[in-house]
This record gives sequence, C-alpha cells and structure tokens, in this order.
Amino acid sequence: MRNILALLLLFPLAQLNAQDVSFRKVELKLLKKELKNNPKARDIVKEFESRAEKALTDAPDPIKLIQSQGLLMGNPAKMSSLKSLGDVNKIFALSLMYRLKGERKYLNKAVEFLKAWARENKPDGNPINETKLEDLVFGYDLIRKALSINDRKLIDAWLDAMATAEVNHPSGKGNKGTAVNNWNSHRIKMMTMINYVLKEGKYDKIVENELNRQLEVNLNPDGSTHDFYERDALNYHIFSVEPLLKTAIVIQRATGKNYFTIESSKGGSIKKSTDFLVPFMTGAKTHKEFQNSKVEFDRQRANNNEKGFIVANFIPSKGVVALVTADYFDPAYLEVIKKASGDEDYMEWQLLVNKVRRRAEGK
Repeated sequence: MRNILALLLLFPLAQLNAQDVSFRKVELKLLKKELKNNPKARDIVKEFESRAEKALTDAPDPIKLIQSQGLLMGNPAKMSSLKSLGDVNKIFALSLMYRLKGERKYLNKAVEFLKAWARENKPDGNPINETKLEDLVFGYDLIRKALSINDRKLIDAWLDAMATAEVNHPSGKGNKGTAVNNWNSHRIKMMTMINYVLKEGKYDKIVENELNRQLEVNLNPDGSTHDFYERDALNYHIFSVEPLLKTAIVIQRATGKNYFTIESSKGGSIKKSTDFLVPFMTGAKTHKEFQNSKVEFDRQRANNNEKGFIVANFIPSKGVVALVTADYFDPAYLEVIKKASGDEDYMEWQLLVNKVRRRAEGK
C-alpha cells in the first residue's frame, strides 16, 4: 500500500518533468534505435543534420514583428519576415542534433538563435503570423532543460508573452469570423504548445475552454468545417484541422485526455473532420478549390499568381500534412497517405515521430 501511495505521489512530478511537446527520454532512445535500423529514417534525419551543420556558421536573423497574414507574396514586409523565419528550421535542426549527438556546439548555437529571437521579437498575438514559430517551440522543448537558469528565464518570458498575446488577441474574441475559423485553431495550437513547454499551468483552463469552444463552432457533424464553406477549399479545411490535431496530441500526452475523438454537443469532432478528407485523397470525390470563396483575399492571391490559390481541383497529396499528424491516433491513415502520395514506402518526419511515440506508449 505504501509503495502504491509513493507511486501516486511521484506521478504528478513525472508528468511535470515530461516533455509533452517534443521527445521524452524513452522516445529519444527509441528514435536512436530506429535510426540504426531504418535507412529511410536515417535519410530524413540526415537532412536535419546537414541543416544544423550549415547553421553553425550562420548568424541569427530575428525580426521585431512577424508580418505575413493578409499580405501578398512580394510585399517587402512579408518577404523580410519569411527570410527571418528561416531561423526556425535552423533552431529545430540544431536542437534535434544536440539531443541525438550530445555535442554542445549544436546546443550553444541553438541557444544563440533563441536568445536573439527572445530579445528582438515582440509578439503581438496574431496567430497566423506566430504559428510559423511552431518548430521553434518544439526545438526549445527539446533542449530547455540543458539551458542555464538565466537563458531559460529569458526565453520562457518571451514565449509566455507570446501565449498571453495570443490569449488576448482580438481575433479570438466575440463573434468575429477569426474567432471561429483557422485563425482560432492556430491560436489554440500555439497557446497549447507554449503552455506545456513552460509547464506552469497558467493556461491549462484557457486552453481547455478555447479548444472545447472551437470544436463546437468550427467542426460540423458531417466532418466539414466552417473554413471549408467560408473558403470553398479543402486546403483551408486542412489549415484549420491540422493545428487542432497537433493541439490534441500535446494534450493527450500531457493529460491523457483524447480530444481526437471527443465530440461537441452538435456531434463534430477532430476525427470526423480528418475523415472528411479521406475520399478526396483517395479520388472517390473531387473538389474545385476556391471557386466560391467568400474571402476577397483569396481572389487577390489568385490574381497575384500565388501557388495554391488559383481555382483548380484539389490535389490529393495536399491532405497528407493532416493525415500524417492524425496517424499518431490511428495508424490506419497510413494506407490513405500512401495512396495520396503515390508512394507505397512513404515516410516523413511526422510519421517517424508518431512511430516512436506509439512504441513508447506501448501501442
């Protein structure tokens, strides 16, 4: 009895120390084993290694304010932001290489980049702009425990300011379309990721309330989304569902609560909205994208010849980004992924992550 009580007392501490956004120790061990035995996995990680090696000689390029949402390609502010956001992939690669190889050169450079961003960037809470920092947050979670107290305080404070700005951003308030559509899905994802990296419990209730509300207002019982009808595009359906899938993974890992299958009062769920994509990816159904979009900006981007916004049939492989994330919950999606990608041996980073996580969880 005494031993059971001791284990129960230790469990919350174990959860507090677990890395729910990136890799736990056992998962990292399994990943290293997978890299020894799986050539495709090695090829994927080799690309990150090459990126990390190059980044060792690069200087950080943080930007004070990320500006992309609502701007056409070619806009100077957008192009400057996208250039600076190249740092995100470098931070991710450096952090991953440090955890896989243990060489401090990767850690030191990742910290240099993170500190530069923490000092220069001023989050304003725009979820469409700040969702582009997702892999930075993942990378930080990988190495956070290895940082000095002062460095961790600096970066934690920056991410906390970002989460607070997301919580308070007017896009998520009232009856605005952005409080329902993909904006809110990305807002919830970033709040969730930061919340479970910092592990202070500050946003626990907010995340839960916001996610439950989004399931209610965005996801329909037939699996369609508000975004699908607003933009007349499966691409925007994906753009709204994929961040909810990533949110659900973090919460499942952190709390055990399965938001993938939880249904709203009207019967919508993340699973149903994932399954909604399947016939369009297998070719059983087709859809002409953006033909009747209610958003003028979609027409502006089409007129600007921006790839993916010109009226045309949905390309099945575009749905892979959502299904590789959903594969964490249900590996049966892999067959659809293979069909849509045209590759029977299809493998990419998220599938590799899912594989080691499921093994660690005994699934």
